[in-house]
Amino acid sequence: MTFRTSRSNWPAALPVLLVLGACTSTPTVVRSTDAEVAVRYDGIVNGIDDAKLTAEKVCAGRNKTARLRRVSDQGLGQHYGYFECVSTSGLN
Repeated sequence: MTFRTSRSNWPAALPVLLVLGACTSTPTVVRSTDAEVAVRYDGIVNGIDDAKLTAEKVCAGRNKTARLRRVSDQGLGQHYGYFECVSTSGLN
């Protein structure tokens, strides 16, 4: 027995697959400089706390900690946290 889907169902299924793919992604660094880190997260499975953990790991490589500067919500699965990498000693 063979199951087939009609071609007319694929245009409706594609956006659903894209949304599901966005909802299961881990926080991702989209920009990283010595002074700041931008992290994208989905806002459903992963929140701003998960994004901060990711930013902390990047800043720790520079002997700094991450401090949240702002959050940008740009739709389903498109949330961004912008963090400053600040020195723990206050010298730099």
